Amino acid sequence: MHDGMNSVISRLETLAPYSGPWRPLRDETTLLRARVRELREREERLDGMLVVALVGGSGVGKSTLLNALAGDQLAPTSEYRPCTSSPTVYQPPGSSFGLDGWTRIYGSALEHLIVIDTPDSDTVVKQHRESVIGALGQADVVLVCGSPEKYLDEATWSLLRPLQGERSMVCVETKADTGSEPVREHWLGRMREQGFNVTQYFRVSPRRTLDRKLTGRSATENEFDFPRLESFLHHELNADHAQRIKRSNAYGLLTKTLGTLNERVASRSSELDALTKLIDERDKAVAREVCDNLSGRIFAEPHLWNFALGREIGLRAKGIVGTSYRALEAIRTLPARAANWFSLGARFTAGKQAAALLSEQPLFAEEIDIASDAIRSTYANHHSHVGLAFSQAGFDLAHDGAGFARFADGVQTRLAELLRGPARDRIVGRARLLTSWPMTFLADAPPVAFMGYAAYRIVDDYFAGVVLPGNYFVHAGAVLAILLAVELFLMSLAARLFAWSARRSATRALRTALLAGGYAFIPERSALAEALQSISDVHTMAREVTGA
Repeated sequence: MHDGMNSVISRLETLAPYSGPWRPLRDETTLLRARVRELREREERLDGMLVVALVGGSGVGKSTLLNALAGDQLAPTSEYRPCTSSPTVYQPPGSSFGLDGWTRIYGSALEHLIVIDTPDSDTVVKQHRESVIGALGQADVVLVCGSPEKYLDEATWSLLRPLQGERSMVCVETKADTGSEPVREHWLGRMREQGFNVTQYFRVSPRRTLDRKLTGRSATENEFDFPRLESFLHHELNADHAQRIKRSNAYGLLTKTLGTLNERVASRSSELDALTKLIDERDKAVAREVCDNLSGRIFAEPHLWNFALGREIGLRAKGIVGTSYRALEAIRTLPARAANWFSLGARFTAGKQAAALLSEQPLFAEEIDIASDAIRSTYANHHSHVGLAFSQAGFDLAHDGAGFARFADGVQTRLAELLRGPARDRIVGRARLLTSWPMTFLADAPPVAFMGYAAYRIVDDYFAGVVLPGNYFVHAGAVLAILLAVELFLMSLAARLFAWSARRSATRALRTALLAGGYAFIPERSALAEALQSISDVHTMAREVTGA
């Protein structure tokens, strides 16, 4: 149990310094830090002596009860006015306990206990009341003292309520007589109504007991439950029992701390779940509009993709048709390449983008500006709805441009990765297919066959002594040119179809990547994830402590 509590306290220590934007958790950190400090202090005192505090209103006989327990006139007493202005600590010789300003009395009547006689709980003096609160903070067991005329007044209630579930409570009815028996049931009933768990109830007459001890007489029947109270303090609150009480108090304080966090923080998990759903919906809406925008700017220009595929084909082309295609492609793309060579600026922006598109050039990410006015407007529109929802849920988030900057950087990086990665791989793969040896053989077969046939005719007619007319060579050249033109047309058509296919695949890949989410509203997502993790930690700790 101790190891489990220590683990939970350690996790509370990591939660206590939270200074993030979620107000419900941030507002609890001051109290949480105080509770963690108290838990650590109680953990350190687990093996120490048990501390018992006497608490009650003025004139109920707390000091007299302390004197009766000690068997000596230790503390001044009065029936009508407060006599204790600061806590009086009755402790075994050699022990060290108490705070500055407290009165210390060393005695051996209760050698295993430390007893604190506190100022009156119904005092109007602020310093006295604060000293009672300090004594209660140090106590392990509280003896709530009350006379038949005054028991558990509102002033005492106000001091004890914060300790519900954190301390062992014992009711001591002082000034008991034969006519005060109904007080017991009424007092215990009130305690139960207020949520206190009273472990014992004693009816005593400490004045009679003190007089008897001072005169050396034997115990009499009119002392009521005082012998049982002494037995309880001497024997039941032994070292083993004391440690159990200390652990129980620490466990109660820990349970109460987690209960407070669960009530004020973790209970808002459904609200944060709704925020998660909202931010996902808005993220996808932004992604769809951004995809449409980019599709109309980058992916809607097929000549860029044709240029990219043509360049890759030209690098790998072989054979008659391939070489001819390379020469044709060089002539066709001369304006774009000239734009790169001479950096002619905006007039050749499309050509410059085409020269960088789907390549490994390092400046590609700067070639395309994601943060256009249209995308800024789209993001701002959805961010206003998200910001309002987060504000209503208790988040204090800065409304600056950092969120959009991170969104634009993320989309731009993803676009660059897509075009340099999967999209480029598709372009290169299709170029390799069109320039593979089987495709090269198929493309070169008609012109090679025709040139072979023409050569055969020339050689055959030469040995037959036949002189071929000049128009034969003109017609043969024309047919060969037509064959090459048809082959180049078919190859260009295939390249355009493959470029169209690659562009469509890249468009779908970009849409899929952006719709997966996580690009928009990154600061909001980070704050929400931190809050949800805190709630999860509270739920986990509560289950570990309560076993539920």
